[in-house]
Amino acid sequence: MGNMTPRTPLEFLVQENNRLVTDLISVSGGGGGVATSAAVTSVASVMTSAQLLAANTSRVEAVITNDSTAVLYVKLGTAVTSSSYTIKLTAGESLVVDKYNGVIHGTWSSVNGNARLTETT
Repeated sequence: MGNMTPRTPLEFLVQENNRLVTDLISVSGGGGGVATSAAVTSVASVMTSAQLLAANTSRVEAVITNDSTAVLYVKLGTAVTSSSYTIKLTAGESLVVDKYNGVIHGTWSSVNGNARLTETT
């Protein structure tokens, strides 16, 4: 399974069953800190750009899980498409976003399932 520790504090992971499935990707921003609460939500799949998480300056970390058999395209920002995205999650994959407090959008390759979200503050 290997070492799952990020190489710098400004990286997020894509994991499946506790193993790294893509390279680490650096992001900037965020306030850091320790989380004291978590909000769990869900967004139904759509084939247009949908807000998964609003900008939140109190966010410590966000976990996005693709609970769909369709590909979920995730963008740190707005106006996500299948050709303009930050990362692509296949069925069952999860994305841990650390040190990014901006808006996060998503879109699917077909309408099927949900994005399961946990945002810690």
